[in-house]
Amino acid sequence: MAKRGKSVTLTMDVYNQLRREILTGKFAPGTQLRPSEIGRQLSVSVGVVREALTRLVEQRLVVSLHNRGFHVMNLTPEGLRQLVAARALNECRAVELSVEFGDVDWESQIVAAHHRMVNTPIYAHEDEEHTNDDFSVQHKRFHFALMEACDNSYLLDICHQLYDASELYRRWSAPMIGRRTNAAKEHLAIMEAALARNAKEASRLYAEHIAVTADLVLLRFENQDPPAA
Repeated sequence: MAKRGKSVTLTMDVYNQLRREILTGKFAPGTQLRPSEIGRQLSVSVGVVREALTRLVEQRLVVSLHNRGFHVMNLTPEGLRQLVAARALNECRAVELSVEFGDVDWESQIVAAHHRMVNTPIYAHEDEEHTNDDFSVQHKRFHFALMEACDNSYLLDICHQLYDASELYRRWSAPMIGRRTNAAKEHLAIMEAALARNAKEASRLYAEHIAVTADLVLLRFENQDPPAA
């Protein structure tokens, strides 16, 4: 059991490091990720690296191609459009259900998550090229605080997968998203609609919120192609 516990810890350490390096651009979209090379660099077994990469595949940050191994997910306008459509379909429904089923504890968690998010710097050390990891964590926690009372674990699993897949687009477009001035107002409006138990309004505002972000990402596609591997 001790050896298994150590293996799980190593896998999570490798997973966290690879995820961070993908999101900060050290591994560009399309880059091949060779388990043997990564294992040598990190002094871990190939098996540990493969487990970490498999977890990243589940989050749609990495793809596993037949006979070609692991690669960082490519970014494309059409891929983003499909992703946003799927997010709107699933996350907005989860928000509606949460408004219907959520209790006072759920309301408190939303307020607390919003407070933590707005008090966390968006960028790392005033570097508008890279989103602050702590902000990304708090941003996701706020979004899922809105959804977590939906009373459907399968739906939440789908929402987590879709949200994580969108993170690479969001991180790549950090300079463009930095021009956005209304995000804080949008978050506040969504929260207020949810707390007022207006499910349709909360869902509508949520859909508009992710659509605006997508439009900014698409605008960056017009100005700059994703970095090549």
